[in-house]
Amino acid sequence: MVKRDSGFDATTRDWEFFFLDVSKDGTRINKRGTTDAVNQLGGNCFECHRKAAPRWDFGCETDHGCAPLSVTPAMIRALQRTDPRCNNLISPEDAEALKQLNEVLKPRK
Repeated sequence: MVKRDSGFDATTRDWEFFFLDVSKDGTRINKRGTTDAVNQLGGNCFECHRKAAPRWDFGCETDHGCAPLSVTPAMIRALQRTDPRCNNLISPEDAEALKQLNEVLKPRK
């Protein structure tokens, strides 16, 4: 999410949400918007972020009022280390976290 200039969108307090595709060649915006952007977990970005207490200005953390994510901090860190634009080595712990993440991301029937 990116904070835009005042007046961009009153509903989101001027935040714009993004879903990105990352490759070794760079980053491409897959989806962007205010109240209609949806992430790869199928969740509406704004609907989750709007639950943050006002003092956090839609910033979500585990204690800001947002719904808990279905991914763990270990999964997030492992995913960040797989950024194809970097040459990070994947540890056995990261490999296990990524395996668990893939289970979370599988389409539900």
